[in-house]
Amino acid sequence: MSIVEMKFTIFHYLRVLFFFFFFMALSSYSFVVRGDKSSVLIVDVRSFGARANDHRDNTKAFVAAWDMACKSSSSSVDLIIPRGEFHVGPIRFSGPCTNVTHLTVRVKGHLKASTDLSKYRSGGGWIEFGWINGLTLTGGGTFDGQGALAWPFNNCITDSHCKLLPTSLKFVGMNRTIVRRISSVNSKFFHIALVQCKDFKGTRLNITAPFNSPNTDGIHIERSSNVYFSRSHIATGDDCVSIGQGNSQITITSIKCGPGHGISVGSLGRYPNEKDVKGLVVRDCKMSGTTNGIRIKTWADSPGLSAATNMTFQNIIMSNVTNPIIIDQSYCPFSSCSSNVPSKVKLSEIYFKNIRGTSSSKVAVQLHCSKGMPCKKVYLENVHLYLASSSGGGSGKQHSSNGGSEAVSSSCRYVRANYIGTQSPPPYLKNSMPMNLEANLIEATSSEPQTKNYKRWIRLSIYVFFVLFFQPLATILGRLYYENGGESTYVVTLLPLIGFPVLILFNFFSQLRQQPKSTDRDFSQSPSFTTLVSVYMCTGLLLSAYAYLYAIGLLYLPVSTFSLILASQLAFTAFFSYFLNSQKFTPFIVNSLFLLTVSSALLVVDTESQDTTNVSRVQYVLGFICTLGASAGIGLLLSLIQLLFRKVFKEHTSSVVMDLTIYQSLVASCVVLIGLFASGEWRTLPSEMRNYKLGQVSYVVTLVSAAISWQVYTVGLVGLIFESSSVFSNSITAVGLPIVPVIAVIVFHDKMEASKIFSIVLAIWGFLSFVYQHYLDEKKLKTCNTDPVENDGTQTW
Repeated sequence: MSIVEMKFTIFHYLRVLFFFFFFMALSSYSFVVRGDKSSVLIVDVRSFGARANDHRDNTKAFVAAWDMACKSSSSSVDLIIPRGEFHVGPIRFSGPCTNVTHLTVRVKGHLKASTDLSKYRSGGGWIEFGWINGLTLTGGGTFDGQGALAWPFNNCITDSHCKLLPTSLKFVGMNRTIVRRISSVNSKFFHIALVQCKDFKGTRLNITAPFNSPNTDGIHIERSSNVYFSRSHIATGDDCVSIGQGNSQITITSIKCGPGHGISVGSLGRYPNEKDVKGLVVRDCKMSGTTNGIRIKTWADSPGLSAATNMTFQNIIMSNVTNPIIIDQSYCPFSSCSSNVPSKVKLSEIYFKNIRGTSSSKVAVQLHCSKGMPCKKVYLENVHLYLASSSGGGSGKQHSSNGGSEAVSSSCRYVRANYIGTQSPPPYLKNSMPMNLEANLIEATSSEPQTKNYKRWIRLSIYVFFVLFFQPLATILGRLYYENGGESTYVVTLLPLIGFPVLILFNFFSQLRQQPKSTDRDFSQSPSFTTLVSVYMCTGLLLSAYAYLYAIGLLYLPVSTFSLILASQLAFTAFFSYFLNSQKFTPFIVNSLFLLTVSSALLVVDTESQDTTNVSRVQYVLGFICTLGASAGIGLLLSLIQLLFRKVFKEHTSSVVMDLTIYQSLVASCVVLIGLFASGEWRTLPSEMRNYKLGQVSYVVTLVSAAISWQVYTVGLVGLIFESSSVFSNSITAVGLPIVPVIAVIVFHDKMEASKIFSIVLAIWGFLSFVYQHYLDEKKLKTCNTDPVENDGTQTW
């Protein structure tokens, strides 16, 4: 590589970094300009005759103010409803608002709904927004439905053809809507309803109604997509959140629910031609004193075929909930239901993860699926539910002295559930099922989870090969560089980072080969651009720091001492995973970590030491500290990446692994290149290449091969975290340490002593111990085979 080509490559990466920060600065500038209030048209309802704190009807004034705001020629308009009490009847704020791109309705006052039910149409809304792009509803105000006077007229429980009372806030055909910092109290029917909305975001909502108020669902979503609700408190007489038919990519997070009926999917299957539900995530929520926690409900004898799939319920806390987890495919809210025809709504790919807390009933998990459409691919991972104590205090666990008769149980019908991690209630034992019944259920259940399990082991094997083959190869190439005249610390730092461009083309062709499927997406929206940039920047900076400390340690320490200290990364990974990922350690895992650490430590005995006569004591101490820092850094990085896969990345695919590897390497490379220029070390690279013992071509081939090897190794490393854990990934890395001396015997004619052979044996033993633990974990994926005979259906798992 000539000096001109080298400068061009460096300039290319600096140019990428420059355009990145220029784009961020330009985005910030446009945000500031867009947020300039001087260009915003202010429309106050008081200018059109609205009067606060009297009992006159202000409906006409509100409609007139809306007409002016919507028909304005200004691109940004603020419609102001000031502090005070305003009485209004049903209002329809309709669009499109052709010229207005940012329309904000700031409700600071207290709006009270008319109690005259004759003014409302059945199924309509009190305040209805429709067919508007770019609406923001905010201000901290309150929408008071005054529902107490209307609830006695709600006869929908006994009459399926009842007249529906009005919804307080109804959004129809909306795009790019934001609703934040508002309150809704005592709605006559639903508090907030979304119909055919796209890109809707609701945050910091306060929704309240008495626990006995009928049909006062907090938020109802229907035929909508890309909807996000978060950081809200909902206490109602019905569902806190209900997800109806035709929804896709719905995220419900950080909701405090109670009292109420919990968070429900459905009811589904009541009407013909209903659309599917897919891509739902409910996470980080808390249910307190609710009738249900997480509920999926479908009608029996549904008139058409539909499906609900790709649904994840994760990190949910239950506090004194009657039915924490329930699937009911014979739902009927009326006083009598006589149909025995099973539901035709297909339920599949349902994940209950990290559900914990207390149940007020002994049946904590109820999975009652349709006889005609048995549930498929239902997963329960780390479900910890206990019977609430009668006093309501303490930890919520009620341990009895009669062998656990007070423990919670579960009820299953027509479902095959897979279990991961620990379970309370415990899984149902397969061998207690009648043989003929078990055979019938196996025929009705898909075998795809087992197929997916085999594919996972194939992916694990590929990632293990990447780590075990390319890590020693990269290490040998780095040693070859040093032994033949290489001296640049920044070059050694860049080798694990700068080979990422080779992965861009590979990732591109990999995506072309993938066939798009509606179920390939994960169960929530992808992370925002800002979130991804933050992740890539943080992991990239941490990766660059690790690589630099690694290079300094290798420069000042003998290889034997360096390997011994670097082996401590296993302990650091375990330490950080314990706090970040709740890593549990079984005897086999502890045995594996111990053996792998010892096998690495044994390399001290026979690994060739570097000549340290030219290294001062200060440099030796610096190398020791840097190597220890590198060991801690890689442990933190691996544990952090595992946490990111759980908390941030929404599509758990190989493409996500590639993207993380490419972008964090890009950031790290840019940081190291800046250091290379700032230090002036780049000026010595041409003479170093000319004086390289194996020749200039070998110099280039050595560095390029090492860079590519490090990058493929990184893909394997991140892939193992993605498929398993950071501890497992680091353990495979430790297996590669004894492989280096074996290759060194062939390449550098090092001696193979008995202690080296013993080190390799211990490493293989430790690796097999870890693999065996994963085999035991796979056996915990048990099946809930349920009894469809006519009885109460309640069994203890």
